[in-house]
Amino acid sequence: MIKKKNALSKFLSILAIICFMFSTFPSLPVLAEGANPSLAADTKGQYIINSVEDINKFRTDLNNGIDYTNKIVVLGSDVTITDDVKLTPTTGTFQGFFNGQGHSIKNYNDSLTGFVCRIGSNGVITNLHMGMNVSNAGGLEENSELKPGLYYYGSITNENEGKISLCSVEGTVTTDSRELGENGSFSIGGIAGMVDDSNNTNCVVENCYSRLKIQAKTDDKYVQSAAGIAFETDSSDRTKIIKNCYAAGQITCYEGAVGIGCGSSGNYPSSYYDKDVTTVTDDTLGGVPKSTAEMKQKSTYVGWDFDKIWDIDPSKNDGYPYLKSNQKNDGPVTPAIDMPVDVNINIADKTVSKDGTVDLTADYTCSLTCSDQESIKLYNVKVTLDGKINFSGFTGEKIPMNYMPAQGDSRELTSDVLKRYLKITYDDNKKYKFEIGNVTFNNPNFYGNGITTVPEDEQKQQVEDAKKAEDILYNKLNIGQGDVRAFTWSGNRAAAPGTEGTIVLDDYVWEVFSSARSGYKGVRKGFYDDWFKNIQNGLEKMKEAGITAGDVKMTEWDKLVLAITAIGYDPRDIKAYDLIDIVSNNDYLDVSNQTFSEQYAVMALTSYNYPISQDGKHIDIEKCIHRWAKSALATKGADGSAVLPNSAPDMWTMQFQPIAAYYDPNAKEGDKYYDVKQAMEHVFAQFSNAQTYKGSFWGAFQADYNNPWTNAQVYMTLGMAHANIFDSKYIKNGNSILNGALQFYDIKNGTTEFDNHSYEPAQMCRGLDSLVRAYEGRNSIFDCTDVKNSTVPVNNAITQLPDVDKLTSADKDKVDAAEKLYDALSDAQKSSMKQETVGKLTAAEKKVSGSQGETKPIKITNLTKDSSFKLGNDAKVSVKAENNSGKDKDASLLVALYDGSDKFVKYVCGKQTIKNGNSSILTGIMKLPEEGIYKLKAFVWDSLENMNPLSDIIDISVQSNK
Repeated sequence: MIKKKNALSKFLSILAIICFMFSTFPSLPVLAEGANPSLAADTKGQYIINSVEDINKFRTDLNNGIDYTNKIVVLGSDVTITDDVKLTPTTGTFQGFFNGQGHSIKNYNDSLTGFVCRIGSNGVITNLHMGMNVSNAGGLEENSELKPGLYYYGSITNENEGKISLCSVEGTVTTDSRELGENGSFSIGGIAGMVDDSNNTNCVVENCYSRLKIQAKTDDKYVQSAAGIAFETDSSDRTKIIKNCYAAGQITCYEGAVGIGCGSSGNYPSSYYDKDVTTVTDDTLGGVPKSTAEMKQKSTYVGWDFDKIWDIDPSKNDGYPYLKSNQKNDGPVTPAIDMPVDVNINIADKTVSKDGTVDLTADYTCSLTCSDQESIKLYNVKVTLDGKINFSGFTGEKIPMNYMPAQGDSRELTSDVLKRYLKITYDDNKKYKFEIGNVTFNNPNFYGNGITTVPEDEQKQQVEDAKKAEDILYNKLNIGQGDVRAFTWSGNRAAAPGTEGTIVLDDYVWEVFSSARSGYKGVRKGFYDDWFKNIQNGLEKMKEAGITAGDVKMTEWDKLVLAITAIGYDPRDIKAYDLIDIVSNNDYLDVSNQTFSEQYAVMALTSYNYPISQDGKHIDIEKCIHRWAKSALATKGADGSAVLPNSAPDMWTMQFQPIAAYYDPNAKEGDKYYDVKQAMEHVFAQFSNAQTYKGSFWGAFQADYNNPWTNAQVYMTLGMAHANIFDSKYIKNGNSILNGALQFYDIKNGTTEFDNHSYEPAQMCRGLDSLVRAYEGRNSIFDCTDVKNSTVPVNNAITQLPDVDKLTSADKDKVDAAEKLYDALSDAQKSSMKQETVGKLTAAEKKVSGSQGETKPIKITNLTKDSSFKLGNDAKVSVKAENNSGKDKDASLLVALYDGSDKFVKYVCGKQTIKNGNSSILTGIMKLPEEGIYKLKAFVWDSLENMNPLSDIIDISVQSNK
């Protein structure tokens, strides 16, 4: 019993598998050996169609793989489709010769396909007239894995790879309401949905017309397109694929209503459409537009044969041209044998000339082979390449090559690319259909001229030209002229806590940083001061609008710190936001979506060696440097793109760029930055390999041997490493780095191709200035410690002073040094500093100078009724100010609130002019906080801007209200 049960189980399992196979895979038409057409043949061997039943037999044959190759099918009489006999759907391909003999198929109503689904490359349909009455036409999907979701419909055929001639169409076709999805589309043509000559150079629709009314959907969700003859025309030369045709039927659709076929009027110069009837919206599309009156004039149809093919009569066909009857046609096409021709392209080597120039266009020869070698000469088989083969810009052996088509972008030369663009021609013959077979080519050698030095006087001239180039570009960009534009921001706030917003700042930041570091003298006096004041005020407004640090892209803060530092100001004097904390804070860095947020943060923080909190919550620069040293050795850029060994893409360079500042050529194994040395020497070698014959660096963009943005990043990296820019490894064929960089400038005439429409044009100047700085041995462009007239060292010096109550005479030198730095600042710089910082310096000066008892220009007497104030109340402070200075004085009473640690909190100020020898009552009122430990101080300055003390300080206590 067990054995029988097992046997039965196996049998049932096998049966289930067989059923699954047959139910899962669709049946395909297979032509049985010896299968014959179902249609009856006449004495001439022609297969006859005289009825709807015959049409169905014919279409069934096509479905079963009987494609009528080398056979003739004729329409023996007009056939009218009636409701009592339905048409058999067809999906097959017709490869024979169909002659309609001038007869018509009327009331045609198949919504899936035209008369046949597809005409193959050997198929011909001629002398047929179609009367259409189709509702809800939907077409069939193109038989292609490369173009899924594309549906076509045409009255004669959905897809044509053969020949359609002497055919006409009239009637109406309306389309269905299917939504085809994101990549789907439906194209309908009066004669054919699509015409494709990729498999048949003789593919054509000629001497046909359509007066078909096409009513496609006009809603954008249906993506339906229509044309009078054929909407989709896939051909390298559309002038040959539709010839001597016209369309005069009304067309309505959402997308792409064209008169003849997809394309421009120049694509179909011998075909015309009635622009008054078709309602095409753009007269430049798809054929030659003519008015109705012009369409009914014989003179309109230039080059058409009105003797044998066409006729025109005002009383016939509504005055439009019509086809003559009883026209003779060629017989069926005998298919030629496919003959693959293998192509070998032999590319010649090339050498750079002594003057450092070369034509990158390659010279090459083609050799052709096939299985019938004699036929190549016999039928004059030739191949041509539409475009140029170009050398890559760098020298070496077995160089990868590029292909530049006549139209389109450059791309890497491969066998597949060549096969796509090679064109084969040959004499007409009935034996062979030649086609491109295997394609091979060699990688040639590109030799340099051996010159690896630049004379010293030429080096100096190139550096001077680089400086002039910077000025040329800054002048053209109008950097630093006129009023500072208003500070604005745009973008979205962070979607949730712990995420980054998309807000960007319109703050002119790179222009300011770049021009300041270049020392550009064209900036108007006071522009940088106005810019910083604008930033201070603008950030205050942004803070008041509720914008938090995390709402702004991290790199926006980084660039702002760099620009502020470069012009001699201190980002720590921004009151609205703590910029140094923001750019160093891991809470922001860890969630930033900006590719180089950490890199820019490090460059900003080290631009003047700003102190970073060591609480573990802020960036660890040392760890970053050693991590980036590893990325310099990687073969992928920050965006995941592959880094070729002979390229220097900016997405690779920028991910490790900050380590260049830590490069020490003398570092030894075991030294702190020995890994940086190893990484940078790898980088230097790769830069050298990526350098082209003309001195620029290849960034891996096809045929883009001197991308100025890519090269600028290389220049900045070399400058940060203090590299010798005239080292022999960076001189190719006598061309230096600067030869490549200066190609975009006409130094003599003071012009450049860059302007305000170029992407971030100031980047070019940063790159040039980096090379100049490296040559002259100056600080790198991101090292702003060479900006001596800056508030940064002043703030540092004051911050490092002991608290005033701890100062002794031994600290006098430190205080004097800080005072000297402060006195060297401009009034604008002094006024930019935080008042508590300046107040500390003032108090320190007083403490160490021993001047506590000296007479001040303004003597103040406390007139305040209360000796102390309570928290939460208004503190009204009044003083009598006597002017003993010997001249009239501007006096500003400041009532300042300090917390328990003597840190400044806020102030009120009242200003008045006191004449010499007179006195005045000055009053200030301040609302005190509700809780905390505070004290008040009252004193007189000459102004808030200059902050020169004129009086002693009055201390007033603040008490708890409890």
